Amino acid sequence: MSFIRQTKEVNWLRILLFYGIILIGTYFARKLPNLLNILLTKVTDIPFSFNYNHGFVTLVVSLIFYKFSGINQEITLLGNSKIKSLLFPAVLFVCYSVYGINNDHGVNKHLWALVFCSFAFIYNLMEEYAWRAYLIESLDKVSFVLKSIISGIFWCCWHLLVFKNFDQYGGFWIFFAFCIVFSFILTFASLRTKSIVVAASIHAFIIQTNIAALVCFVTFMLLLLTWNKFLTKGTR
Repeated sequence: MSFIRQTKEVNWLRILLFYGIILIGTYFARKLPNLLNILLTKVTDIPFSFNYNHGFVTLVVSLIFYKFSGINQEITLLGNSKIKSLLFPAVLFVCYSVYGINNDHGVNKHLWALVFCSFAFIYNLMEEYAWRAYLIESLDKVSFVLKSIISGIFWCCWHLLVFKNFDQYGGFWIFFAFCIVFSFILTFASLRTKSIVVAASIHAFIIQTNIAALVCFVTFMLLLLTWNKFLTKGTR
């Protein structure tokens, strides 16, 4: 199917409406106090940098559009193999917990790694409902390459409302290139496993660049590449 024919079969008005609502919602959500931090201050003095406000926006908007836009949801929380999908967060938590993450709060580095990964994973579940679930399925008629590029562009530009700057990535255009490349991996994972948990786990492993991240990445790729080989009716 040609590029022009592929794009003509996409309901761009619906997709732009979906994206526009997310952008508007994210803008206003970022203006609100960090609700997660307000809740956490009631149980701990440790400051957490996570802000779930805009994550809730992507999740709620995606669920609403799944409900009312007529898109048949095939990419679900646990996908086509619940047991294998759960291996992804298990690998993430085990690798980082064993390796540990140093902190300035006096918390055991192994416990801190588990807590930090848990917060990152939950947040990424909310994000991936939008970018690698609803958006991908709205682009049903286009090729894998176009799905990856479009979702990567949308995902990257959305971060303009989330980050103050992109200095930690070396600038916006380096971050843009990273989003496009990483979107290919996340889109492949979502289409192959039909699982948001899988995509969120892969998204979360990049919280640091160390041996734990490398082990996670290699393990994730092996699981993805052998997914259908070991997928049986008993695990569906």
